[in-house]
Amino acid sequence: MFVSVLDGTVPTMSYDDATTPQPLVRVREVLDGDVPNGTHVVVHGTLEEVTVKTNEQTGQWAMGRLVDGKDSIDFWMFPRAFARSGRSCVETAGPIAATASVSGPPQRTALIVNSMERIEPHPEPGIDRTAV
Repeated sequence: MFVSVLDGTVPTMSYDDATTPQPLVRVREVLDGDVPNGTHVVVHGTLEEVTVKTNEQTGQWAMGRLVDGKDSIDFWMFPRAFARSGRSCVETAGPIAATASVSGPPQRTALIVNSMERIEPHPEPGIDRTAV
């Protein structure tokens, strides 16, 4: 079991939380404190400074920065979430959608990721990307 490095609590997400649609928020809203600690959200962005580590007893986990436009926030993905999402999600250069819980005090707020998936970027109007 992992203890949050931010506030000493164990982040949990029940099955109901994970299957209930969560609000889509911008990183700036989280950083500004507009999203309360413990709120389950969906955030779109890209990943930077990702580190994947392995714990012999619990498995792989990841940490890094989720970037949304010009704003970024730390994220933590513990072993169960990492196993659900897979290594390819945290190693992608493209956009992702992360379902996460906001965790920590305002000055050190981070996202505890429950799941992550790659998403397709919105195509630019008038550009045919099907041609080889």
